[in-house]
Amino acid sequence: MIDKDLHNLVRTLQEEMRRKMSMAATNDLSHPEEEASMETGPTPDLHWLVAVLEAVGVGLAQGWQCVPASYVAQSYYPQTEGNLPLLIFGVDSPALGGQIGRALRNAFPSDHPIRLVRRGDDGNPDVQSLQLAELSEAQPVDATTWLYVPPLHPFGSLTALQEIVAHLRSAEGCPWDRAQTLATMRHDLLSECAEVIEAIDAGLDGADNSHLIAEELGDLLMAAVLMVQIGTDTRRFQMAEVVRSIVTKLRRRHPHVFGDVAVDGVQTVLANWDAIKAEEKAARGAAPGHPLDGVPAALPALEKARQLQSKAAKAGFLDRSALAAANPTLAALVGEGTDETALGELLWQLVALAHQAELNPEDALRSYTVRWRAAHGVV
Repeated sequence: MIDKDLHNLVRTLQEEMRRKMSMAATNDLSHPEEEASMETGPTPDLHWLVAVLEAVGVGLAQGWQCVPASYVAQSYYPQTEGNLPLLIFGVDSPALGGQIGRALRNAFPSDHPIRLVRRGDDGNPDVQSLQLAELSEAQPVDATTWLYVPPLHPFGSLTALQEIVAHLRSAEGCPWDRAQTLATMRHDLLSECAEVIEAIDAGLDGADNSHLIAEELGDLLMAAVLMVQIGTDTRRFQMAEVVRSIVTKLRRRHPHVFGDVAVDGVQTVLANWDAIKAEEKAARGAAPGHPLDGVPAALPALEKARQLQSKAAKAGFLDRSALAAANPTLAALVGEGTDETALGELLWQLVALAHQAELNPEDALRSYTVRWRAAHGVV
């Protein structure tokens, strides 16, 4: 038997749609905010929605989401909630099905079970079960086709992580999590970054350690989400602000993707990026910085030196080719064709030489970069 609550939902939605259609017909402008919301795009057949929900075994009480096919097809990543059942209506062409499949495979595994629901000859739902990998331009669909995507594993979405972190920070949660501040999380953040890098390095010999990398990325993500929750609890910022900030920044700094700027390679992209960053800083009213600014102090010395040299070369403070040839003996050890392994062995030997000289190579390089920056006007 069809859930009584679904009947009530359909009745409510139909009444709301009739009300809005009536307002549009009479040109009632007394509620401009409601008029603005009338352009809602395609709407589902509500009676068919009820039938589809029953056919795939989804009850109203558990929650679900229903979106038009075009909403998913126009995205590279589905902007839906992975923890809730997903209904997609209007999958009326094989091309549209293929686009939806590509978007969904960025959020769901290829073997994730899905169901295509069509109107059968008897007028009832005809359900076809398949895996997400099978949803492509070759899959036959028609004007009545809906797609049902079951939720991910209960703990498989970002909101699941946000929920448990919020729980841990609550009065009913964990004393350690509640005690953390943005300042106390600094060490954990650096540590988790280092463990991700270590997990990646462990696979450089060709071994598949994807599981370990995923686990360490999860730890890093947890640290970031915990810091956002700390910001939320202290009324400084929320996840929406954090995400909106980076999405807006990425769109602004990729005018060759989201605008009409033409680029001819990576170097042009990087040059545009630096120019846009300078414009953003000027727009904030910040004083122009030094060309060597922006190298994080906490970086390991070798990476700090690499970034500092890169900035210095761009600013015209350093000729890296001349520097590389400054010590002919050393330059001969890193000749043309030297690969990563050979360079690693040379650096490894330099560490041993430093030890023999009773010097710490990390401290030596860090101190030199500080002196070099100071000599070029950076305190």
